[in-house]
Amino acid sequence: MIKKIFFLLASASFIYGCNTEFSVNGEYVEQPIVHFLLDQGKEYQFLKLNKTFLKEGNSLEFAKEPELSYFDNVVATVKEIKNGSTLREWTLEDTVIQNKKDGVFYGPEQKLYFFKPAALPSNIPTSIPKYLDEDAIYRLNINIDNGNHIVEGQTELVKGVSINSPLQNSAFNFVKKYGGAKEYASTAIVFSLGNGATFKTELGFNYREYTASGNTDKTIKYTLGERSNTDLVGSTSSIFAEGEVFYEVLKNKIQPNSDVTKRTVRGMEITLTAGSSDLYTYMLTNEPTSSLAQNQPTYSNVEGALGIFSSRVTVRQYKPYYNNLNNRRSLDVNSTDELCEGPYTAPFKFCSDIPEDNIRSFSCN
Repeated sequence: MIKKIFFLLASASFIYGCNTEFSVNGEYVEQPIVHFLLDQGKEYQFLKLNKTFLKEGNSLEFAKEPELSYFDNVVATVKEIKNGSTLREWTLEDTVIQNKKDGVFYGPEQKLYFFKPAALPSNIPTSIPKYLDEDAIYRLNINIDNGNHIVEGQTELVKGVSINSPLQNSAFNFVKKYGGAKEYASTAIVFSLGNGATFKTELGFNYREYTASGNTDKTIKYTLGERSNTDLVGSTSSIFAEGEVFYEVLKNKIQPNSDVTKRTVRGMEITLTAGSSDLYTYMLTNEPTSSLAQNQPTYSNVEGALGIFSSRVTVRQYKPYYNNLNNRRSLDVNSTDELCEGPYTAPFKFCSDIPEDNIRSFSCN
């Protein structure tokens, strides 16, 4: 069993002699840095592997040199083990992607290592594909530069996490009307915790923009909230999608465009991401500190390196704007009315192309 290791970053000390020229760089020890989170719902599993480096000169200049952060020779494998037997084994390949955010270090290119497990068979035809076995454990081995570094780790998967409410066919109800009065409402999102320790919930709004030259599908996502095992009791928890916040977010995120002739709803999506207890500890330990003390504990659960080998799972519930089979919609009538004619989003020319709205003032017809 891989032990969880805590480190304390020691401050450097210097011994001054009569020589007025000295280097602030201490003795350099090369360390691998691992970031690897398995997700059984993902078709590709990505490992980020870098190394510490030390160099004389302007750190802001050589931090832009990607070769300083990478190892020359890496052989990484992941084994899937269940009931003491190895079910599958993968050797990771390297790739370069273009999504690294701008910052002090190099970008936007970054080298990652990946493997692609085959989807596991399921006796439920409509189920979402799973690529890793929830009941297995996974062992990581990384051989760096022909044995110069050996990195090992082990993790279980996050499982038992699900969105219980709203149901798949239930519409979001962001507005309630009583006679001539109106008030904003909220929709509760209830989810099962499983063995997760940290949770993040997002709401996605998919819409289509029409111009004289054609149409474009766009998505707006925003975070509803986060929960952790320090403030959760029981097997379920909930978070609320607030109606007025929803319209405010759209107002702030949709870019004005005079060429747009209309916009229509395409769907709504709830995304729930749950992380393991190891990941939660790692996140807590690596948060920025406001303390004057510079020594800060660093958490790692891999041997032979610093970093994290753990798991998370992403659960989604997508609601199409309208389901012809059962006349279900993602936004109820009052919420659609508010989107098209309400004070926050009326200027964006939303209208409804749902057949049952043809008789209403906000219909596209």
